Amino acid sequence: MADNVRRILIVEPSRVVRATLAKHLREHFDVREEADGESAWQTLILDPFVVAVVCGPQPERLSGFDLLTRIRASKIRRIRDLDFLLIVSDSESEQNKQLAREKGVADFIARGMSPQEILAIVSRLGRWDPTRDKAAAAPVPPPAPAIPPREPAGSWEKLTADLKETHGATSPAIGVLAFGLDQHAALLERFGTGTTTAIAERITRVLREKIGPRDSVVANAEADCCIISPGNTPATCIAFARRVCRSLASSEVKIRGSAFKLVVSAGVACTPIDGSLSREALIALATQRLAQARQHGGNRIVASDTPEAG
Repeated sequence: MADNVRRILIVEPSRVVRATLAKHLREHFDVREEADGESAWQTLILDPFVVAVVCGPQPERLSGFDLLTRIRASKIRRIRDLDFLLIVSDSESEQNKQLAREKGVADFIARGMSPQEILAIVSRLGRWDPTRDKAAAAPVPPPAPAIPPREPAGSWEKLTADLKETHGATSPAIGVLAFGLDQHAALLERFGTGTTTAIAERITRVLREKIGPRDSVVANAEADCCIISPGNTPATCIAFARRVCRSLASSEVKIRGSAFKLVVSAGVACTPIDGSLSREALIALATQRLAQARQHGGNRIVASDTPEAG
C-alpha cells in the first residue's frame, strides 16, 4: 500500500448508511467499514493508513463517544490526532453539537447531506484537495508550484480585514495557527537574510499546499507563517499543527553543502474556546503562544497555557 493512502473508517451499525457514505467518499478516498465500535478500535490500532473516522452515535459494543474517548486518550499519536466526524440527524440541536465539539468531535455529517457537502467536510478537515490527489496519480505529474512571493508585514492586518469581508463578523468557530522556524535566529546570524528568507518561503509553500480553499495563509516580517481557518474545532487545528510540524521535521535542507533538519513550533488560538476574541486578538494570541513554544525549548505546540512537546 502506498504511503500516501488516505483511508476513511466508517463506523455505523446500519449497512445502508455505511454503503451510502462509502459510495460518496470512495472516488477520492480509500474506505473501510466497521459495524461496531470495538472492531473499529482494533482497526485503528492495526491500520496506520486511517486518517479520519466517520462514526454514528450508537454503534454496537462501543458507543461513538466511548470510541472517541479512547481515540483522544490513546498513547499512539497517529490515533490521538485523528479527525472524528459524528453522524447526526438533520435536526440535531446546536447545543448538542457544541457538547460534542467539547468532547473532541471535529465536525458533523447530517443524514441526508448531499455527496458534495460530505466530501467538502471530510476534505476540509484534513486540508485534502481531491483534485490534487487525482493529479498526483496521473502518469505525468503536474509541474511543482513556484514558491509564492512573501507578503509584507502589513498583510497580517490585511488578513484580518479580508476575513471579516469573506466570512462575516460572526463566524462561530475560527482557528488561528502560527508556525515558526525554531532555528530562525541562528540561521539568520550564520547565513544571512537571503538564505533564511528562502527557508521561510519553503515553509510557507508547504502550508499553502496543505490548507483548504477557505483558509488563508501569510508570512510576516519575522518569517513566521499564520493560517486562519474558519469553521474548524480546536481539536482539528491542533491535529493539523502536529501533522505540519512532523512533516517539516522529517525533511531537511542543504545550506552550503551541509544538511539541516527543520524544527518548527506552533501556537494555536481558537474561538469559542479562547473566548469571543476579535480576529486581531486571535492572531496576537496565537503568535504569543508560538513565542511560548520557543521559550520552552522549541519543537512544541502551545494551544493553551500549558505547552506540549512536538
